[in-house]
This record gives sequence, structure tokens and C-alpha cells, in this order.
Amino acid sequence: MRFAQILYDKAHWIFEADEKPEFAPNIVLVEITGRDDIQEGWDYNKETGEFTAPVILEPTPTEPQIDEIQAKILVNTETLISMKEMEV
Repeated sequence: MRFAQILYDKAHWIFEADEKPEFAPNIVLVEITGRDDIQEGWDYNKETGEFTAPVILEPTPTEPQIDEIQAKILVNTETLISMKEMEV
């Protein structure tokens, strides 16, 4: 038999045993015998009893802000040089 321990609505630990082990009452085990596709980390819907692969969102690429930072550094440098030349 194959089991999944459910923790925070996810398959936390998948293991095989001859029968369902007796753990503490707060440890949720779901039998998944014959469901070799289910993996640790999959989402579990306790209302339907279904497992689904997690949706991993790709981070949105952002434009590098280097040009803006370089421009600010240049302005600050020019300001400091000007202040030094005027002896402010």
C-alpha cells in the first residue's frame, strides 16, 4: 500500500507500508495505492480528495535598473565636484 502524509494541504511524505500505520490523531494519512503519479509537494484538496501538481509561477522578468542608478551616481558625482570647485 502507498500513503501520503498531508501537511498544510500538500503531500508532505509519501511512503509504502503493508497497512496504514497508527500515528498521532493529528497526522493525516491518505492512501494513494495505484497513484504512482502523485509526488511529495503536490497540492491536496481535502474536500474532493484529489491531488494536483503545484503550479510554479515563473518570476516576471524586470528591466535592469542599472541605467537609472548610473545616472543618479553621475548626477551626484557632478554635484559634488561642482560644490568642491566652488568651495561650498
